[in-house]
Amino acid sequence: MAGLNPTPEQLRRLKDAFRELKAEQDQHLHRIESQTFVHTRVYRQVRDERKCLLIGRKGAGKTALLVGYRLENSDDYLAEAGIDIIADEFPLEPLFYFFYKEVYDKLNKRAGGKHNTDLANFLDPTKVATYAWKQSLTASAVCMAAQQILDADFADQLSADERKTLEEAHNHVLNLLGHPKGTRKLGGSEILGPYLVYFFTAFTEIIEAALDQPVASFAALIAKISGQLNHMARNNTAEALRRPVQQIRNILERRGKKILLTLDRFDDFYDEFQYRQNSELAIEKRAFLASLLKGLVIAARDLQRDATQFSWMHMIFTIPMDKFLELQLRERADLESNHVVRLEWTPKELYELVNRRIGMALDLPESERAQAWKKLFPFDVTNGRLREVKEDSFLYIVRHSLWNPREIHMYLKALFAEMDQGPADEEMFRRVVRTETENIIRREFIGQFISEFHGLQKVLNKLGNVQLRTVLTYEGLCDRLGGLELFDDCRTPDQIAVRLFHMGVLGVRVKAPRADGSLATITQQKYEVGYRFCFNSDENDPFSPGCEVCIHPMFFEYLNIRHEEPYVVNQMTWDMFG
Repeated sequence: MAGLNPTPEQLRRLKDAFRELKAEQDQHLHRIESQTFVHTRVYRQVRDERKCLLIGRKGAGKTALLVGYRLENSDDYLAEAGIDIIADEFPLEPLFYFFYKEVYDKLNKRAGGKHNTDLANFLDPTKVATYAWKQSLTASAVCMAAQQILDADFADQLSADERKTLEEAHNHVLNLLGHPKGTRKLGGSEILGPYLVYFFTAFTEIIEAALDQPVASFAALIAKISGQLNHMARNNTAEALRRPVQQIRNILERRGKKILLTLDRFDDFYDEFQYRQNSELAIEKRAFLASLLKGLVIAARDLQRDATQFSWMHMIFTIPMDKFLELQLRERADLESNHVVRLEWTPKELYELVNRRIGMALDLPESERAQAWKKLFPFDVTNGRLREVKEDSFLYIVRHSLWNPREIHMYLKALFAEMDQGPADEEMFRRVVRTETENIIRREFIGQFISEFHGLQKVLNKLGNVQLRTVLTYEGLCDRLGGLELFDDCRTPDQIAVRLFHMGVLGVRVKAPRADGSLATITQQKYEVGYRFCFNSDENDPFSPGCEVCIHPMFFEYLNIRHEEPYVVNQMTWDMFG
């Protein structure tokens, strides 16, 4: 059964609706009247529970959520755009070479080996990064908030004392960065990035000055550095900004407003930095990035907790999920419970996303947009190997994705390109999915991880040459991963397997009663089974001895998987999702 055969103009609009893969370039998302933004469960958590850390995989829609959030909730904040900080504009290379390499090399030489542990515990890069982030975020937020209040339509209602305090705070922050009074308005990244460098550099200068002076012991050296750091923080931000922080809180409470502070594009931030690495610096760069990210996470948590000072500041910082899961944090349980939201989609939410875009392109009335997909693709798709299994056409695409909006966009972009020849049918779906999975793996998947996991291509090549089955035992998988490595600290088969789970390559097929609401199940071979992947569970390590490991369908063709099972791996029906 073929669906609607769109007119050339309709097809052009459909292609345009799915043309852009990145939210920052998607003009439809930036126009609230297009009604393409989906109020997902995660969006509601961010809005209602005020979680400050949004973690998600690349392509999961972190930037899109921020764009939509700002548009949908602009009335809650003083400035419609908020303070938008772009992480990939930060000067990572200078920070790494000037601070991390030079200073720590000097510390190690001065410590002479045996005292290295004492210095490392005190001058741990994570502590330095936490200090720098907290000072930078505080100064940037005060500067931008003061700027927005002084430009607001109610500015003439400020008292003379309030105006003076805000102007002095604004000028103080800019003076520290070398900007004269009356400097043009600056964006969030233009302030926070240089401020991050400022505090890292100030920290470095204090350490180097202390190392050049004679001290009685390393304990005395640590005490000296500690005292000077506290003095610097007190003079530069803590004391200078304490009164402005209170003034800003009072002013905004009177107006019923807050300041929105967002930080985004850490994926690009990592990719660009890792791309420049060489084998000699790979381990050190990984450690530096981990320290920087740890510092940001802890600083955001601390500022969020300080309601008496910063209740006026609402932070939403997007963090790559795989990088967050790698962090060794004692505070992990508290963070995940109180401050972190995992950006994950359900098939129903993805369905609403595509229906809204298709409905917009076909200019359907709002009442008909929920059925937009069915107008174009009102058929099931017969499974290519098990002909008796027919799948809903949308779930067929979802099954071959990692439940990421970007992958769904890529499939539909390719599908609409094929429809130049006529309306879609089952064979077109199978052909497009088979071809486009190769593009997704090469462009998105490998492109995302290869700069950091230098052994990824060898691992994939090995798995493609050992005739894997779609489902195999955990021990059988580990036998095939022997002798490989993803990177220097990931060499054992169990370590590699967990990383491949986090990436979405591997999952687990489990027998579970239908009453187990934590996992959507389906009847296969007289058993109730569920498929647990990184995108539909919160587990960090799902493997146990004897468990059944399944390869995700998106990787079947790429890894030359043998299809011998009498069932469909990761089969889905709408009944599974309520």
